[in-house]
Amino acid sequence: MDTERALLGFFLAKLYKLDPDLIVGHDLYGYGLELLVHRMNVNKIPQWSRLGRLRRANIQGGKVEKNIMCGRLVCDVKISAKELIRSRSYDLGTLCHNVLHVKDEERADLTTDEVKQLYGTSRSLLQLISCTMQDAAYVLRLMCELNVLPLALQITKIAGNVISRTLMGGRSERNEFLLLHAFTEKNFIVPDKQYGKKPVQQVDEFDMDDTLSGQQQKKSATGKRKPAYTGGLVLEPRIGFYDKLILLMDFNSLYPSIIQEYNICFTTVNLGALPTSNENEDDIEVELPSDGLEAGILPTEIRKLVESRREVKKLMKNPDLSPDVKMQYNIRQMALKLTANSMYGCLGFAHSRFYAKPLAALVTAKGREILLNTKELVEKMNFQVIYGDTDSIMINTNCSDYDQVFKIGHKIKTEVNKLYRQVELDIDGVFKYMLLLKKKKYAAVTISRLPSGELITQQELKGLDIVRRDWSQLSAEAGKYILEQILSDLEPDERLLRIHEHLERLRVDLEVGRVPLSLLTITKQLTKNPEEYADKKSLPHVQVALRLNEHSGRKLKQGDTVPYIICEDGSSLAPTQRAYHVDELKTNEKLKVDVKYYLSQQIHPVVSRLCEPIEGTDAARIAESLGLDPSNYCHTQRGPVDAETNVGDKLVLSDEQRFSSCEKFKFVCKNESCKAEIVVDSPVKKIDGKFSHFSLERCSNPQCTVSPVQYLASVQNTLTMATRKFIHHYYENWLICEDPGCTNRIRRIPTDMRGAYPHCNLCKSAVMYKEYNECELYTQLSFFQHIFDLSKVTDKLFGPHDQKIFHALPQGPNNLEVEKAYDKLREQAERTLRHSAYSVVDLGDLFQPLLSFKVSEDCRKS
Repeated sequence: MDTERALLGFFLAKLYKLDPDLIVGHDLYGYGLELLVHRMNVNKIPQWSRLGRLRRANIQGGKVEKNIMCGRLVCDVKISAKELIRSRSYDLGTLCHNVLHVKDEERADLTTDEVKQLYGTSRSLLQLISCTMQDAAYVLRLMCELNVLPLALQITKIAGNVISRTLMGGRSERNEFLLLHAFTEKNFIVPDKQYGKKPVQQVDEFDMDDTLSGQQQKKSATGKRKPAYTGGLVLEPRIGFYDKLILLMDFNSLYPSIIQEYNICFTTVNLGALPTSNENEDDIEVELPSDGLEAGILPTEIRKLVESRREVKKLMKNPDLSPDVKMQYNIRQMALKLTANSMYGCLGFAHSRFYAKPLAALVTAKGREILLNTKELVEKMNFQVIYGDTDSIMINTNCSDYDQVFKIGHKIKTEVNKLYRQVELDIDGVFKYMLLLKKKKYAAVTISRLPSGELITQQELKGLDIVRRDWSQLSAEAGKYILEQILSDLEPDERLLRIHEHLERLRVDLEVGRVPLSLLTITKQLTKNPEEYADKKSLPHVQVALRLNEHSGRKLKQGDTVPYIICEDGSSLAPTQRAYHVDELKTNEKLKVDVKYYLSQQIHPVVSRLCEPIEGTDAARIAESLGLDPSNYCHTQRGPVDAETNVGDKLVLSDEQRFSSCEKFKFVCKNESCKAEIVVDSPVKKIDGKFSHFSLERCSNPQCTVSPVQYLASVQNTLTMATRKFIHHYYENWLICEDPGCTNRIRRIPTDMRGAYPHCNLCKSAVMYKEYNECELYTQLSFFQHIFDLSKVTDKLFGPHDQKIFHALPQGPNNLEVEKAYDKLREQAERTLRHSAYSVVDLGDLFQPLLSFKVSEDCRKS
């Protein structure tokens, strides 16, 4: 065609002639239809309404693309994939790779500039046509592979809504129609649908987990929605590496089962007396219905869905079924599962017709109660519960026999299930090895038995950085290798050796440019349109999206994932402001990959977190393997300080272990011809493990004849200045993010709290702790007291042979002078420390509401 107007006219004529019932595409609702309508409007195309089957005269404003195809079904595989599978990104290339297993070299991913260049010759134009047709074929294959249409049809038949709306996603609407039919059949009048903004707390749809403290949260300044009521309970994990079998047990469909167990419904629970305002709703107690009351609509509908699924699964076990029929049954049971599991969500979703926050809060409260009761019951049976999350618990069996673990599981299952009619606990799996890092973050090797009797293993990851899409693939690959070594049958020394060697190879590969760009790409989702962000400079994906929208003709918006690479562009800007799209890096020769950023901010945080519970390595050793300065990671302590454990544990450690991380006391010799640096790390100096001399008796330079005792006032001065330096550092109150990958460091405490801790205002995903905390200051000051304490010169410090040497020392005026000097210096140190230690305790009490610091009795006495 000669013009765009002619091309669009030809396209409409062709579409009208074919008159398809179904249009299949990728990102149609997000980009394709909007672009098509816009260009038709610009070119003033007549009969533009032939895109659908409803004749209209004018293109009206608003979301035209949602109804432009009236009369035709629109299947957007991007929307369907978001519901059916989990992926780092939902662009066409990633879906082809994950679902169709298409290799990167088999599909051409062209930039806007490359498309323009392909119009240069006939041969290249044919190549472009071939790529376009190939993508169309991939989209059709994706729809078939994901069974989008059969699944949508089954869900529509179950819910009783319209299939065009089912294909658009929106589980809330499906459940709404299901309940509308159910309530109408029983002659109930349902609430009117409310449109527009509602003056109620907004909750992410079907957000069942709430890791906050349970307090009612308002919408934050960032616009991120927060749970309006307390969600599922997450038990405090017993962090560590387990090499005994761990039993995983969970409740089958916990929330739907609770609704059936306690007959929770609009028709059974009295909600008339509840206030209409949103305040203090968490304090309201909702009475459970009596046992003899007839089952409500909600539990009845859930029971129908569960029983239907059970019947379909029985039919699937028939060995005589053909593969096609079996696949149809599988699609049916999957549709029933998706519908049943999302029934609870309509109670807590603020834009649902059946929104009832008290009922949703009641369901989650019963879930927390059941999980706690189960934990107590298991512990009464003398088993250790190491973790639990919403509807599952993990039990350390301290056993290595697979059959014995299942006997334990069946015993626990029988005891728990005696307490309930509908709620059912079952064995979900057995872990051979488990690395438990924190809440919602663990890695494990599951072990299971085949019908033949053979035991097989498989790795399972939950919440780790390597499964999150906002980390680079390089970090994920490095983390997976580290986990393979940790969760293997290797000896501990062999594991550590392989880990450090692999990190060294990674550093070399990055420096010489052997790592492909696909592994360096970081992807992050836009939670709102890029221009709506207030802090654009600190968000690399937002900067890249704005630049692409302005220059490349793309239209990235809310919900899209933005890929980028951190580069060196010759500027001194922060890494977050040096993010570029892969296409920009390919076309701009001045841009180079920022190797240091990937080593320090991508690989090191991921690996150090995985190796934290492993003995024999730490953040400094990992940094050394990556070619980073290990001194920057020696004193890094991220996480809450528990004085009951940290300080209490250190009090029973040896002096070497307790003060291993403390900064040594240093001063310069006052002898003008010497000026050597003297380091004091204990009251005495030992050579070959035997007593040599007191620390302040001699200079560190063997040639120097001036004893530090002769300029004791100067040493006292230096000690006072060193003490003040650490106290000043503590009072500066610097806060750092818990996430090692986040560079946030501030002094002002954020007002947004996660439980008792401030929420990081940069990464928005972790909490903040003191960079230099009470425990570290107390230990440092105690170290200064320790190095001038002559009472340490006892039998505990010296052997019998050393004692003889010590007592054989001449008791002349020189040694008496040394002892007097030590006494004087110790008194000075004690006076300084006494004031400082009480300041620390008082400050800890003062900041308790913000940082939850509790000073143990052992700490106070010390």
